Amino acid sequence: MTGYFRNLLVLIVAIAVFGLCMDGHAASRIYKTVDENGNVVFTDVPPKEGQSSEAVAVETPNTFPAAEPESREQWIVDPTDEESEAAPFTYASLNISAPSNDEAVRENAGNVNVVAEVSPELQIGHRVRILLDGKPEQAAAQTVFMLPNVDRGTHSVQAEVIDDSGKVLISSAPTTFHLQRVAAAPRPSPTN
Repeated sequence: MTGYFRNLLVLIVAIAVFGLCMDGHAASRIYKTVDENGNVVFTDVPPKEGQSSEAVAVETPNTFPAAEPESREQWIVDPTDEESEAAPFTYASLNISAPSNDEAVRENAGNVNVVAEVSPELQIGHRVRILLDGKPEQAAAQTVFMLPNVDRGTHSVQAEVIDDSGKVLISSAPTTFHLQRVAAAPRPSPTN
């Protein structure tokens, strides 16, 4: 069986190669015929049986060299050219919308929701970093944050947009808020 399939494969490949050779040979032949209206027709299709034709010998096919532009340098863009460099992306604004400035926030667990508004929208690779009292707390590719277990009292919150290397691209103005939490009262000592 294996020999049969091998011989069949060789035969198929041989027929394919022969067909390709014949196509190449046929494509190089040009025929001249005259149709029923007396028009002279040149074609690479062999004439039908009984139709008179004349084979035309073509020594070399007609070819045309590709036209070279006068100067290829005019199409080359110099990457060091200052005019071709794109301006770096800049944000128009960054604000803290929650909590609002001087707002009293009542949250017994100390969780404070911070919402930043950035325009235009946050770009890929950029993050918003939230600072609580000047110290970085959280950074993520989002504009809504929850700061957990913030102590009672007056605090300031600020937002910054940073790129993937940590460079600050824009900062918001600081917003002050006052967190009100219930303080656990000391337990009275038991009396005898």
